[in-house]
Amino acid sequence: MIIRSQKTKQYVNWIGEHISSPEQRLLLGATALATQPFIDYNNKNVDENTRMISVARTLSKIIAGTVVGVAVRAGCIRLMKNYANTKITKLADGCIKVEPKSKKDIFAPSYEQLNLTEEKYLKQEKGHRSTMGTVLATIAMVFTNFLVDAPLTRFLTGKFSKFITKHAQQPEEVKK
Repeated sequence: MIIRSQKTKQYVNWIGEHISSPEQRLLLGATALATQPFIDYNNKNVDENTRMISVARTLSKIIAGTVVGVAVRAGCIRLMKNYANTKITKLADGCIKVEPKSKKDIFAPSYEQLNLTEEKYLKQEKGHRSTMGTVLATIAMVFTNFLVDAPLTRFLTGKFSKFITKHAQQPEEVKK
């Protein structure tokens, strides 16, 4: 898909500049939480018990995924703030040289750039940190999905299943 509308491009760029990766994940989770359980609850193609378990499972997956996703993304971006610091040196030929500030800055970029002002670079550096944090978070989430997300989902599903089935059966019992 190619976006040709300048207004749409500006909107997408604004989102990228002003809404961080953890905030984007939180918005995604909130949207899923507001819609998906109701879709599962109103699925008349399955029996009542299956619908209740499906709602519990959906709630658990959304909550666990959102909590873990936001925490991992925020942690990795914070990690980048500590390990991606750079030192800028202005060179005689109008270039700037960018290099890690110290040996601990293992995620910092290192290059020489023509006609790039320090101000423009500092804006790029913020984007570099966020991007590197998101990439690191994506790699970390391969492991956290199995080590944290899945067990948390299983735990929450059990809790929600008991709660939902208990409260879903009460109205039927009152009718009798």
